[in-house]
Amino acid sequence: MDSKKKDIQELKQALLKANQDIERLSRVKSDFVSIISHELRTPLTSIKESVSLVLDGVAGPLNENQSEFLNIAKNNIDRLARLITDILDFSKLESGRITMHKKKANINELVRNVFSSVKDKVEKRGLYFELELSDGLDDIWFDPDRIGQVLNNLISNAIKFNKEKGRIRILGGREEIGGREFVKVIVEDTGMGINKNEMPSLFNHFSPLDTSLTRANSGVGLGLAISKHIIALHGGDIWAESDKDIGSRFIFTLPVYKKDNEFNFLLDDAIERAIINNMSLALIFLGVKDHADLEKEIALIVRGPEDKVVRCKQGNVISIMAGTDRAGAGKIIDRLKAKLTVHINFGVAVYPDEAKDRESLIKKAEKDLKTGKNFI
Repeated sequence: MDSKKKDIQELKQALLKANQDIERLSRVKSDFVSIISHELRTPLTSIKESVSLVLDGVAGPLNENQSEFLNIAKNNIDRLARLITDILDFSKLESGRITMHKKKANINELVRNVFSSVKDKVEKRGLYFELELSDGLDDIWFDPDRIGQVLNNLISNAIKFNKEKGRIRILGGREEIGGREFVKVIVEDTGMGINKNEMPSLFNHFSPLDTSLTRANSGVGLGLAISKHIIALHGGDIWAESDKDIGSRFIFTLPVYKKDNEFNFLLDDAIERAIINNMSLALIFLGVKDHADLEKEIALIVRGPEDKVVRCKQGNVISIMAGTDRAGAGKIIDRLKAKLTVHINFGVAVYPDEAKDRESLIKKAEKDLKTGKNFI
């Protein structure tokens, strides 16, 4: 029996070491990509600036051929800069080291802004560009910059792979999926379509579509992989539908913002930041009824820039404390004792020591709260 226990312990230690080695290699890879990207960007910026100055005539007048060759160089410099950005973004997303700056914002406004910003580019390619948004496309919990990046990626593909005098449509609406409400956005083109055998690997990294048209518009195949990561981090889904020689539809969904779900959104974001920054997180439930101003009073006591205070539908006030362990949570409780006059019981759960996901954290804090052993 002792021998089995020893074997199990040795196996646990070996697995722990293997996981640590994998994490270390992942960090090394991510750091390497970051350093190389920075080292490439610096000279690339200088080259672009020099070419732009010559094109502007600062170094003297240019003939037509010289301008043409320099514009080719400038376009390829811009393309290389975009590839470097894609590689860096994907590396951060893959390693979980990218921070989303999510907030309650209007998706309708974002889609219209992206549409307006690329309209000239689309029409210069001789393509028809249409926008169809239904009513009710209002607030969702998202990072506008990152969702804008997804939209731009999908529109860029629709431009590159479309037919001459083709059409691109952006459609938006709301849809219920599995009992939950989502915003659905579609980017539709009349391009060459996608072969069925290419669909399963469409959102894999370094997997550009194997068509002559793709080779003419070569890339490293990261745009869709990046988009998939971004949408997943928002709790949504992304997929494609296509008919060969007719066109493609790229569709993504994002959960609709509801006040009742605000706490879940905030806690998910806080856990993401804790993972990225390798820090702890304390969740404090304060059980209180019929005290309208308590949420504001606690918010004044809890002053951290990343800390959040919300009231859930059961009436309890919840504090999400970034960078706080159990000892830190205890100090916050002491401050609450000194400042508040009402009688409150509380529950505490700490990431990652006591729970590693949203549901486990909530269950642990609720269990502490229900015991009623701790009062302030």
